[in-house]
Amino acid sequence: MESNNDHYSKHTLVLGCGNILYGDDGFGPDVADYLLSHYNIPDNAAVFNLGLSTRGFIFNILLSDRRPKRIVIVDAITCEGHKAGELFDLPLDNLVKEKVDDFSLHQGPTSNMLRELRDFCGIEIIIIACQPESIPEAMKRGLSEPLQKAVIQASDLIFNKYLNSVEQRAYSV
Repeated sequence: MESNNDHYSKHTLVLGCGNILYGDDGFGPDVADYLLSHYNIPDNAAVFNLGLSTRGFIFNILLSDRRPKRIVIVDAITCEGHKAGELFDLPLDNLVKEKVDDFSLHQGPTSNMLRELRDFCGIEIIIIACQPESIPEAMKRGLSEPLQKAVIQASDLIFNKYLNSVEQRAYSV
């Protein structure tokens, strides 16, 4: 992670969230790592493998006087009606508002801070979710086969739609 706060001024931040020690929950960090190692990230964007540090990172953005225009969250999220490895957009308002777990993106306080960034700071919040095959109860590293394939699909989608767009290039001029 960068040692200064220059990333707050970027147009787009891509945040890979999840716990790599619990199987498919490591999807977001794996997407961030794949983007960083396989794509040329434009100067007006930044990609971070946040692991479990999403809440602190989002809180720091709230406190900053410089903010990105867009934040793309990437995470494994169980959602009825989707098959393992399926990518889907998840509206921010569909995330739980009540505090249940301090480390989860899917519930307060992190989801509430994301709403504040959207509603009070005008930041576009995009959540790209992937349906996990399973998240083990005991530590077990490594993604299932469907999510391994989805890492490449998600990376292509994010790069082409959010990092390599005309809007991005126009912003950096």
